[in-house]
Amino acid sequence: MKPLFALGSLVLLLAACSEQDMCIYNASSDLKAAERQLGTLRGNVARGYAIHKTQERVTYIGVCYDKQGDPYGCPKTEWERVERPVAIDVGDQRRQIAALESRLPALRAATARASQQCRVAYPEG
Repeated sequence: MKPLFALGSLVLLLAACSEQDMCIYNASSDLKAAERQLGTLRGNVARGYAIHKTQERVTYIGVCYDKQGDPYGCPKTEWERVERPVAIDVGDQRRQIAALESRLPALRAATARASQQCRVAYPEG
């Protein structure tokens, strides 16, 4: 249920944005993705391993009630987020960090140019 709530909240939030805001948001997506990836890679190197995240079904014995209201044990299933360490090649992660860091100035400049174009194309009144 939480993912649906989050998605609904995001839709409402984006609906409240102006065309200029949406344009700038879209213009900065590559830069934001690169910065997120850089943060992930730096975290991996600092830890010495990556973290793989999955959703897994977990079944347990819960409490159910019969028609008379008497409790009895019954199987219940929920989804649980599981994080597992994954081995990495630290040297490769460092090379990826260096490659991303070298791209950041160009991405920042492109984002600034595109954001300025958004301000011209969608002036706020």
